[in-house]
Amino acid sequence: MQEETYTSSQEDIKMRIQKESILKRIPEGAEATTVLVGSVDFLEQPTIAFVRLAEGIPMPSITEVPIPVRFLFILLGPKTAELDYHEVGRSIATLMSNEHFHDIAYRADDRKDLLSAINEFLDDSIVLPPGKWERQALLPFDELRAKSDMIRNRKKKAIDEKIKSKQPLMTSEEEKKLLAASDGDGKKPPKNPLEKTNRLWGGLFNDIKRRYPMYMSDIKDGLNAETLAATIFMYFAALSTAITFGGLASDKTHNLIGISETLVSCAFVGLIFHTLAGQPLVIIGTTGPLLLFDEALNQFCIANNYSFLTVRVYIGMWLTIIALTVSAFEGSVYVRLFTRFTQEIFSALITLIYIVETAMKLIYVYGRNPLLAEYRYKNMTVMPQPLLEPDTNSTLDSSVGLLAESLTAISNATTAAVATLNDDDNLLIPADGLGPKNQPNTALFCTLLTLGTFSLAYYLRLFRNSHFLGRNARRALGDFGVPISIAIFVCLDYMLPQVFTEKLSVPEGISPSDESRRGWVIPMDGLPSWMPFVAGIPALLVYILIFMETHISELIVDKPERGLKKGSGLHMDIVLLCFLNTVCGFFGMPWHCAATVRSVTHVSAVTIMSKTHAPGESPHITDVKEQRISGFFVSLMVGLSVTMAPILRLIPMSVLFGVFLYMGIASMSGVQFFDRLRLFFMPVKHHPQVPFVRRVPTWKMHVFTFVQVLALAMLWTVKSSSFSLAFPFFLIMMVPIRKQMERIFTPLELRALDGSQPNEGAEDEPDFYEQAPIPA
Repeated sequence: MQEETYTSSQEDIKMRIQKESILKRIPEGAEATTVLVGSVDFLEQPTIAFVRLAEGIPMPSITEVPIPVRFLFILLGPKTAELDYHEVGRSIATLMSNEHFHDIAYRADDRKDLLSAINEFLDDSIVLPPGKWERQALLPFDELRAKSDMIRNRKKKAIDEKIKSKQPLMTSEEEKKLLAASDGDGKKPPKNPLEKTNRLWGGLFNDIKRRYPMYMSDIKDGLNAETLAATIFMYFAALSTAITFGGLASDKTHNLIGISETLVSCAFVGLIFHTLAGQPLVIIGTTGPLLLFDEALNQFCIANNYSFLTVRVYIGMWLTIIALTVSAFEGSVYVRLFTRFTQEIFSALITLIYIVETAMKLIYVYGRNPLLAEYRYKNMTVMPQPLLEPDTNSTLDSSVGLLAESLTAISNATTAAVATLNDDDNLLIPADGLGPKNQPNTALFCTLLTLGTFSLAYYLRLFRNSHFLGRNARRALGDFGVPISIAIFVCLDYMLPQVFTEKLSVPEGISPSDESRRGWVIPMDGLPSWMPFVAGIPALLVYILIFMETHISELIVDKPERGLKKGSGLHMDIVLLCFLNTVCGFFGMPWHCAATVRSVTHVSAVTIMSKTHAPGESPHITDVKEQRISGFFVSLMVGLSVTMAPILRLIPMSVLFGVFLYMGIASMSGVQFFDRLRLFFMPVKHHPQVPFVRRVPTWKMHVFTFVQVLALAMLWTVKSSSFSLAFPFFLIMMVPIRKQMERIFTPLELRALDGSQPNEGAEDEPDFYEQAPIPA
């Protein structure tokens, strides 16, 4: 008896827990629909009652969970084989689970309204005729959804046109149809930022008037645990990319712009941008395209004996003038001309640059530190490592054998010139000033550091969508993949001090990278008198890059499916960024623009996903913390990281090459161009069933891809030539080329090849690089 009582108690507890679990998955304010069907002997024909109560009433004995009941559907009828009452009840439940139908049900006045709503539901339904269907033969979900949306939009457009005409006001029935065709939330749709106001600086003023009244909300919405977690996460993401690009900028500009300038400028630009921006969720930083332009500009200045930093001052001044002029005529709306065709070519160019640049750096390391059978040293006086007795010098001549046989592990160099000694690190510095040379194990170890950093970061990224560990643990490891990889391989390099590797050059404190060649304030003299006027041409090219990257980032961040409610800063943010870049020019700091991958990462970090969705359903967005706090403090902490110079100087350049390679390889995912490129070498029967394969003839698809390959080859040729400074101009030429494609392809084919790529059917959470059409 006691055992039975115990079992009954356990069942009650399990039932109570199950009900509480279901209740947690029901949104607040939900109301229930009760569907009751049955057969009785005393009725000769079916009787139906559809009841809408004035307000929801709890009915614990009817509903499984204690939520108020608002609708009752009751069907009673005689027993008959011709009518399945259970299926009728299921049909009503399906209708009430449709948001458009139940919105009409809340407002229906009579039976006619309900029948009209049922007809609307059936018109939007996709019906499969009887037969044996295979999954491959069915249309994908995204196409079915697009077709349904097209039908609904067509109806809504017809009713909107009737409203605008001189016809009488709509009847109540037409209002209900309009409600069924809309989203049913009754809210005024947000204004499209890509629509012109036809007023001077109209878009800029609209951005200011829309966003600044929410300023206090931007502060209050950041005072929570979610924002704190996002700030910590984004700090490591922003710091790793800032260090990477800062180190590469130091190499490309011969240390005129380096780590300290990059970190200080990230703080300066970020603090002001996140304080004043129209879309503060966008993360600002230096990017690959801007670094590429600085490299080309530096080469041009060296070839013509101009001061690189002084030329950048005048370019920065022109940036503000160009931005204000373009903003006056609302030029930001023309970002829509940069379709997937142009974005993919640009993305492929940057991706190839990342990969090729990494390979060239490793080749340089092998050239400077080749793999030799014997390492011999002649006429050199070297300082031994601390493993030997202090104050002991060794003179090595040509009779010395393999260095590996010596326990001293001497860092050495072989050069035709007389070597000098660097007392700071006990390494031989040859007279060419480029650092030690012919170091044993250096080339192999640098290869290990580069490929190891890349491999670990890449596989942690793949681990993010694996089936190991919990979702939060997987996401944490995947999102922190790059900082984790950098930390591990820096520690590995630190544990092997006997092997020489080139490290980051970081000055102490807040000082320029090379104080002997520049200060913090850049002089404006020393150039021909015509240079300040001609600087407008390269400034226009820089503006093209900033315009493209910033606006594409803003459009990605402001996609409707991301759930942002405070709007964008499409017209305002580009002006603010160009003004900040003008200031950066005066202090010899790198250019900045919106960083696409980092911006998408930031938005995802402050997005709150549902934890109460039904089992089997994908989580949906419940809230987005639209605030200024996280970006502000991320920028502040990145700036304070300049005080970590002793730690930053431990980072080998080879580790940064690995991060560079990771950004290049990871950026290939989600780029349709690379997917279509693989189809060149694949039989047609093995082509995947994706829209651009099904809707476009194979030869046309290959023509589209071939045109992109030719355009990419042209950009690469320009980038590698003496005209590399003009590569943004050739990038703009992709727009008219894309326009000419309309003569060959139909609108439906272009929509499949050049439209947005849906991700509805994907089981895995999309990666940040897949969501960003432009690499970091």
